[in-house]
Amino acid sequence: MKQILLGSVIFFSIVMFPSLSHAQAPFGGLVIFELPCTCSPFTWQWLTPLYFGPLPFAGALAAPDTPFLFEYYYSFPSTWGLGKYIPGVQACWMFAVAGCFPLPTIGLMTPFTGTSL
Repeated sequence: MKQILLGSVIFFSIVMFPSLSHAQAPFGGLVIFELPCTCSPFTWQWLTPLYFGPLPFAGALAAPDTPFLFEYYYSFPSTWGLGKYIPGVQACWMFAVAGCFPLPTIGLMTPFTGTSL
């Protein structure tokens, strides 16, 4: 009886309160170009060099248009960005022909991002 009760409590806890986890990784880079997303509240930013680890490369990240945690967050071309991002999120959607389509990015910047200004 105890096993059935414990099993049902665990089952209903998992169903009623699912746990979502998003891995965050650090990044740093120089913003070269940015483009406002037309179907979502994000800005597509191309960063080069983009540092995720020991080797730099180039890539795009989506930055939310909502306020960041830092008071003076300004991101535009020629500023350096440093913070965390969620890999694999395709948040920037652009209008084309008959609907909205995702503009490929490496990930989504989190509110823990700052700039060189």
